[in-house]
Amino acid sequence: MATMSEKPGSVLGPMVSRRQFIKAGGVLVVGFSLVGPELLKGDEKAVALKNSLDPTLPSSWIEIHPDNTVLIRSGKPDFGQGTTFTAYRQIVADELNVPFEAITTVVQGDTDRTPDGGGAFDFLGRGTPNLRKAAAYTHQALLDLASERLGVPKEKLSVKDGIVSGGGKSISYGDLVKNQQLKLTIPVSGTLTGIFGLKIEGNPPMKPVAEYTVIGKSFPNSIITSKVAAREPWATDVRLPGMLHARVVHPKTLGSTLVSAGQLDKTKFPNSQVIVKGNLVGVVAATEWEAIQAAQQVARDTKWTEWKGLPGHARLHRHLREEADWKTTPEGKGKADRGDAEARLASAHKKLSATYQLSYMKHAPIGPTMAVADVRPDGTVHIYVHNQNPQALRGEIAMMLGITPDQVIVHAYPGPGHYGRSNGGNAGAEDEAVILSQAVGKPVRVQWMRADDLQWSTQSSASFSDVQLALDEQGRMTAYEIDHYMPAMQDDRPIGAVLAGLPTMGAPDVRNDFITSTVNNIADPWVYAPVPHVLERGHGTFQVGQKASPLAIGLRDHSMRTPVQFQQNFPRELAISEAAALAGADSLQFRIDHASEERVVGVLTAVRGASGWDTRPSPRPDAVVTGSTPVRGRGVSLMLRNLTYWACVCHIAVTPSTGVIVVEKCTIAVDPGIVINPTQLKRQVEGGAVMGISHALFEELTFNESGITADDWTSYPIATMADIPEIKVVLLHNPKVGTYGGGSEAPNALAAPAIAAALYDATGKVLRRVPLKAAYVQALLRTPVPS
Repeated sequence: MATMSEKPGSVLGPMVSRRQFIKAGGVLVVGFSLVGPELLKGDEKAVALKNSLDPTLPSSWIEIHPDNTVLIRSGKPDFGQGTTFTAYRQIVADELNVPFEAITTVVQGDTDRTPDGGGAFDFLGRGTPNLRKAAAYTHQALLDLASERLGVPKEKLSVKDGIVSGGGKSISYGDLVKNQQLKLTIPVSGTLTGIFGLKIEGNPPMKPVAEYTVIGKSFPNSIITSKVAAREPWATDVRLPGMLHARVVHPKTLGSTLVSAGQLDKTKFPNSQVIVKGNLVGVVAATEWEAIQAAQQVARDTKWTEWKGLPGHARLHRHLREEADWKTTPEGKGKADRGDAEARLASAHKKLSATYQLSYMKHAPIGPTMAVADVRPDGTVHIYVHNQNPQALRGEIAMMLGITPDQVIVHAYPGPGHYGRSNGGNAGAEDEAVILSQAVGKPVRVQWMRADDLQWSTQSSASFSDVQLALDEQGRMTAYEIDHYMPAMQDDRPIGAVLAGLPTMGAPDVRNDFITSTVNNIADPWVYAPVPHVLERGHGTFQVGQKASPLAIGLRDHSMRTPVQFQQNFPRELAISEAAALAGADSLQFRIDHASEERVVGVLTAVRGASGWDTRPSPRPDAVVTGSTPVRGRGVSLMLRNLTYWACVCHIAVTPSTGVIVVEKCTIAVDPGIVINPTQLKRQVEGGAVMGISHALFEELTFNESGITADDWTSYPIATMADIPEIKVVLLHNPKVGTYGGGSEAPNALAAPAIAAALYDATGKVLRRVPLKAAYVQALLRTPVPS
């Protein structure tokens, strides 16, 4: 998930060193400044919420206990990345100068027990996550307190393992804080219930990289043991007194309105009841099995209007090119644009012109979305859920019910991952559970079925890109031009509220802020600096079917791991591999020859060595397009994302007669700057690679003119254990960079262009669409080469 591009206002003024800070007095009594729109409403007045921690208090972020143990809090819930339980603990431990093991408790996600909100993305905050600053501020305040208690000047103090020493005296953090209140106010800005939450401001002196003792080492992810041992409660385990179970009968199509809800057969389902709110039909019962059966009976008898307003997946890209509105939304511009690409293309010695396509893809969690809601008589609303952004969900539910966020409390639990789908606040079942709980006056557990999850959740946007590039007589790339076309990415409207006709934020639109805008900004940083003429344009439009649907729904899109950049990097990187072939050059060396940034060359060189890359042009000399014997190829891709440089090599075997591609080896080199926890970063990269291979080979959402037709793992296949290749991860620890780059996003986007390039290497034919399904490969290989 990309973050806002903004420069924080300085609270302490210019960055100061520790020595300068101490000379200036170092007393951190900083004015509180909570700024930004009020709770999704655009009001400049800041509001302090009840049932929330005060983010200006240091204890809202970090608690130091008398026994010298430490508790940390983050509003970013763990979503399987493990950062909350590893990197965050390491960062805080180093800033406070305490052992990793001293941080014994991590509180994450719950809206009433964490201070900052924000989604489960960009955990490392472009190098300075909130907890790093909170720890740095707290460290300085502890030194102030220790100086006062020990009677030793602050600059004469040192800290090791939570013990402050100086002047022949020492005292532990635990003894320092007994019955004491730190003289510290944490400066924050932002919107608690907004997608990015609150941000700690100012420039507290932070520990120099050279002095790290905890960061850079592998420490275990503490939550893994409790998960494997089945001691960790998951969202699906939540049971409340008097709780009812529910299923929702969703409309027949993405534009159908309710004619009449089916009558419940009380002789078969005496303990069930039907709840109707607008176009939302729910069935609640005392047991889950009765809720399932009763909902199926009600669904059979429920009548909906008919609707057709989608192009169908077979003509999706024709619709996007010929019928979508690309004129209303302003163009996105590339930051690397320079020269006169169009003129250079017109006089090119050699030229590549091609179109690249990506299909819709689902987040497809292994377990469908579910939530428990309890709308209580005192007016409070409690939600128990696996969700990426509990504070944003809190704001959305408050908007839906017409109450203040003070009355909404979200309790975060582990669950099946769905990177990106709920980063704006909801995954699908949360608001429906609240509506049904309010109707019956009891806690209600809503569990979507697999068909609900595939047909009524959001999906990653489809896209297409037109690329042109020019080569000179020496085979150097002299011009590059690309036009990216993609419908709006971020629809954060809770679907139950939309169906029920209750208030929500608006659908993606031209005038919305950037995260929910139809504007298609350039999100794939240009890494081939020596190319003299570059032109990148992004074209956005409304969601397919949204304006035609009486429900204003259509194909609702949402960010998914490496959003927008996935859609933009695939065409660029596959085109670069094709350009290398056009130049008669090795595709990996071609990239090195067109790069000047040391870190770009570094990851490419590392992945070449680790993968066993054979240097030669593509396609391979013995490339074939027929036969039942597998033929092998290799391809490479490159990306810069969130301060981290990535390179990937995929080795594949493809059987021409069947079109089946098997990825045999995937090698990824990553330079994030500072590697905080090598083992955990390696896990994140491996998980991303598996997800990317699944995207590249299998995942394509099917739909007809009325709605999504995929309803199970057969109609929407994903990779299985049998499809997982050997995965090799090379970590380039680069402390001189001085920042922590992101490590969870990007690897899922690297596979597609590398695998597509490997297919070309093996067969001499290029498939410019994702996924590289067997049927598409087979058809490509059977197509005669133009004479």
